[in-house]
This record gives sequence, structure tokens and C-alpha cells, in this order.
Amino acid sequence: MGHATVTTVEVILVQGSDTVRGRYKDPDGPGGRPATIDTLRPKANTTYTYTLRVLDESGNPPQDLSSIIFNDQKNTHRMYFFPDPEALASIEPQDVDDLGRPVGGRGTWRQGPDTIREGTVRFLLRHYMSAADKNFGLERGSTDLDVTLPLHIRN
Repeated sequence: MGHATVTTVEVILVQGSDTVRGRYKDPDGPGGRPATIDTLRPKANTTYTYTLRVLDESGNPPQDLSSIIFNDQKNTHRMYFFPDPEALASIEPQDVDDLGRPVGGRGTWRQGPDTIREGTVRFLLRHYMSAADKNFGLERGSTDLDVTLPLHIRN
């Protein structure tokens, strides 16, 4: 994949018939038109299965990079999640690389209590030069994506 441009991340939360979607989209990249940012609206105290879609929508046709990043190049990529406040959600990747380390393309999203009505979740995709660099977490690698989505608990 070289180093494709990641312009869009879509978060899909599913629990039974309840599907929640959120998207950050900036097809022309930094400095152009403002990004389109959706608000995630999950239910409190609910456990969802999450899936991420990562796209490059800077060209025509757009490219879905999800399989490349989370499957083909899983040993050199990891998506990190930073809920704010921290008790807003617990996000645990279920997909792993060849050494059993988290990748982050899919997993379990446990939404926090309704006492925390809103906050944000930051999504940080790291790209490592080698599989060994992945062991150093945020200390090594480069950032392919760093976006924040607002989150508002719904009734």
C-alpha cells in the first residue's frame, strides 16, 4: 500500500437491531474544505460490536483501505482509542496480528453509564516501519489518522 492517504474513518456499532454510525470525512485533506464530522449516538450501558472502515476518498474512485490495513498489513498497524472522559466507553479490539497484538479494526465497544451524557472518542491509527516497532506502542511509528468524534448518549 505504500503510504495511502486516509481521509475517512467510519465507526459502525451493532447490538441486535440497534446500529449506530459515525463518520469523520475530509476528502481534500488538511487545509481544504472543513471535515464532515458525525456525532456517535449510542445507548448508555450497552455493549456493541464495532467495526471500522478506513477510506481514501481523495481520488476517483475512492479506495476502501480497511482490509489492507486491518488484514494484509495488520502486523504494522494499530488503531488506538481514547474516550474522553475515560469512563465514557471501554473499547477493546478483538482482531489481532500474527503475534497476538491488537489491531483495532473490530472489537467490543462497551458504552458507559448515562451519568456521562457526552464526550469524545479519539481514533489514532499508527503505522509502524516494522512489526518489531509495534511493540513500542505510541513511542514509534507514524500517524496515518488522528481524528476525534463527538459522542452523545441517547435514551
